[in-house]
Amino acid sequence: MKPLILFLLLLSFPLYAQTQIFGKLTDAATNEALPFVNIGIPEKGVGTVSDQNGLHTLEIPPEFKDQILRFSMIGFSAKEVKISSLDSAHSTLLDVSLIEEPIALKEVVVTDGEWQNIAVGNTTESKLIVAGFTSNKLGNEIAQFIKVKKRRPTLLKSFWLSIAENTIESVILRLNIYDEHQGYPAENLLDEPIYIKLPNDPQTIRIDLSSYDIYLESNFFISIEWIEDLEVEGLWFSAGVLGKSLYARSASQAMWVRKKALSIGMGVEMLQKN
Repeated sequence: MKPLILFLLLLSFPLYAQTQIFGKLTDAATNEALPFVNIGIPEKGVGTVSDQNGLHTLEIPPEFKDQILRFSMIGFSAKEVKISSLDSAHSTLLDVSLIEEPIALKEVVVTDGEWQNIAVGNTTESKLIVAGFTSNKLGNEIAQFIKVKKRRPTLLKSFWLSIAENTIESVILRLNIYDEHQGYPAENLLDEPIYIKLPNDPQTIRIDLSSYDIYLESNFFISIEWIEDLEVEGLWFSAGVLGKSLYARSASQAMWVRKKALSIGMGVEMLQKN
């Protein structure tokens, strides 16, 4: 039986009379290339991610000439550039250096007392109903809301993702964890990037998160992010029309939208203090 494919329809923009921004992202202290930096116009659906060599290219539609272009990466201070301040030529070189941001690491201690092992998410492993990223627009992201009851101390143990089909030879996704603000993902809570390499065969993968000491006391979102310029048609996740709602954004820095009728087979296992 042919699978039912559920597409996530997000905003897109026309490509006429655009200005192309291109350049390289580097560490200000070492001058080394910064891979997978998020670049975009906040909440406008125009964004991308630098490649493994720190290189980036982005088309800026003319209606956004008065907006801000934002560069952000875990562990570095974000940088913003006024688009109106850039060269008005059709192509503009924009090399950007980011300054490393000191992170005060919190000590995580599993104290005495009773801890409960909890799994939260969608467990579907369907091969008949599937869904995937909207396109290969870099920074495209799919997230799921995770509720932490009564602000109980919580440690993340693992993340699971059900792959229905993957015909792409090598795919790396970025795993992100955001706090909740007014019902949507907000600030990224990680102090270092987490990358996931996907297998080529259909299966549910589990990523061990225990070594990252991710300690939480409030509701959060966990997401997978498209960060490589590859074709996405061969990558599908198990999906369903019931279960926890899906949240998505079309590109780096884009606005999050909620997809109430769609769920994807992913979730987390965590230890929670009783």
